[in-house]
Formats: sequence, C-alpha cells, structure tokens
Amino acid sequence: MKALARTGAVLSFGFFTVPGLALMAHAREHTEWGEAVFGCIFIGVACFAGTLLWLMGEKFGAKSNGQ
Repeated sequence: MKALARTGAVLSFGFFTVPGLALMAHAREHTEWGEAVFGCIFIGVACFAGTLLWLMGEKFGAKSNGQ
C-alpha cells in the first residue's frame, strides 16, 4: 500500500507539473495572462496532490510489528 501511494504521488505530481510548465512556456509567446494563470494553478495542484498522496501513504501504509 505504501509503495502504491508513493507511486501515485510521483505520477500525480508529474501529470500535473508537465502540463503546467507547458502552459507557462507557451504563455511566454502571448500577451494574455490566461495560460500563465492556468499553468500556475496546475503546478499548485501538483504540489498539493503529490504531497497529500505521499503523506497519506505514510500514514496508512504498512503497520509495524508492534501494532
């Protein structure tokens, strides 16, 4: 369970970060701010979702022998 949560956290971070960076890179060529704002939102979601999944995996992962 812990490994699955960590894998999900890394994939979630990657799947949100790559489009966010692509939107921000594409926004450099245009004068409108819409793409840059959505790029920042995607990167923010990547940081939040990736961290949340990682921490949930740590909390609900495999129990130690004493428990």
